[in-house]
Amino acid sequence: MSADRALKLQEFVQELSGFAVSAEKALKLIEVDPHGNKGEFENFSEMMIAIRGTAMQLGLSTVAEMAGFGEEIAVKGAFVEKGSQIKKCVAALWDTLTTLKFMLVNPDAETGEESEILKNRLQATLRSLGGARETVSADDIEKLLRGES
Repeated sequence: MSADRALKLQEFVQELSGFAVSAEKALKLIEVDPHGNKGEFENFSEMMIAIRGTAMQLGLSTVAEMAGFGEEIAVKGAFVEKGSQIKKCVAALWDTLTTLKFMLVNPDAETGEESEILKNRLQATLRSLGGARETVSADDIEKLLRGES
């Protein structure tokens, strides 16, 4: 790993610690009052967007993918009504956050198998909530901006 990349990764880890504190606070608030604090899912989602974007810039594709799952589950969590579904979302988000923190603090650790297990669990959670939102590719956005269909 180059010195510049290592420095950027270290800065990202420091930035993540702030996100992690906020994300943990959001999840704890949801746990205290699942229906009253569902708005905290939006805060968690925004933190995942920031983590995903930075991870993509640094070429940390697994981190970006995990943050993307966290974002999707948080978005879905804001709209579920059953307490059991909210708990399922919160549990998945705790796992996501814990794994992201570990992956960033220990970038050289082998986490392939653990990542795959978590990825499968997050995908199953997302499917149980109706699946991920429809995505739009960069090409599609470019076409829309040019006025093409």
